[in-house]
Amino acid sequence: MNFYITYGTLDFLKKIARRHDLENMLFMKGPDSAVLFHETDGKSVFQAPHSYEVIDQSGTLEQTGFSVLNNIPVTQEGRPLFETRFKNRAGKIESQPGFKALRVLRPKDSDTYIVLTLWESEQAFQDWKNSTSFKEAHDKPQSSAGINQKGTIFSRPSYISSYYSVE
Repeated sequence: MNFYITYGTLDFLKKIARRHDLENMLFMKGPDSAVLFHETDGKSVFQAPHSYEVIDQSGTLEQTGFSVLNNIPVTQEGRPLFETRFKNRAGKIESQPGFKALRVLRPKDSDTYIVLTLWESEQAFQDWKNSTSFKEAHDKPQSSAGINQKGTIFSRPSYISSYYSVE
């Protein structure tokens, strides 16, 4: 499965979304820009997309809610280790109240993986961040998860971006 992302103004992306309303797209806005996600087995309808391959998924992308993108730059050598960690994840997020979808995205044209989660609301996401399952998933010593045993697999610090659905 392919996953494409494009950024732009609200009006511009709204036109693209309307023009391709039969495609599986999610239209969202953040504090500084709007974003359009496109999930498909085929090619992107965007002219210059950020391209990814879905390597893990759960749930259905729906046009309502709050999305969080954890952008994680990974070295070329670190990719297998990083992907193994996600493929062996406990899967506790799926049982969190308010959880809607998860996509782990392997970059096709950069070094930055994206872990996208979709929630019913920002409050549902905050509740998960304060939950035991979040703590268990994120507080593992890096060495026990197989990461950073012999140096770092991360090329730079990760960062979070978040968006709200646009009706």
